[in-house]
Amino acid sequence: MKSILVTIVLFLSGYHLAYSQNETEQNPHKIELQKVLDTFMSSLKAKDSTSMYNLFYDGQVTWVGVYKDNTQQKRTEKDANALNYKTADYKSWFRSTTQGSVKEEKFYNVNMDTDGNIASITFDFSFWAGGKKGLWGKESWGLVKIKNEWKITSVIFSMENENAFPEPDRGQ
Repeated sequence: MKSILVTIVLFLSGYHLAYSQNETEQNPHKIELQKVLDTFMSSLKAKDSTSMYNLFYDGQVTWVGVYKDNTQQKRTEKDANALNYKTADYKSWFRSTTQGSVKEEKFYNVNMDTDGNIASITFDFSFWAGGKKGLWGKESWGLVKIKNEWKITSVIFSMENENAFPEPDRGQ
């Protein structure tokens, strides 16, 4: 009886390991969404506007960033009228971002939610220029699937200035 119980436990343990792949590996939509993230990162680093622009919806795309309280306080010390947000569009952001040294955005703590037609991706990010971290915060993308391709329809994010308020070590 004891050997039967041990056999069952071992079988169930093996079954669990064999079928407990992470959710992204099991969900084809999440694999496609991960490719969007990967393409975004590689396009930015390579300064590849064609690949970058292809990730976005052809119509109006919301692009709004807000400064976190600590950074905004430092900003208003220099300029009392400094707005706590900035807006852009993906093309002007890309053009301005790719000037000068190589830029890189790193994503971690990525969460994806999708029904296969719409999706949201949220993650922590850090933004690097010339190998040095400049900003960090939280980012959220809204996406829709059009003609079997994921397109980013909105980018909203918070920003903290690394020089004024270093990002806590998150073990990445």
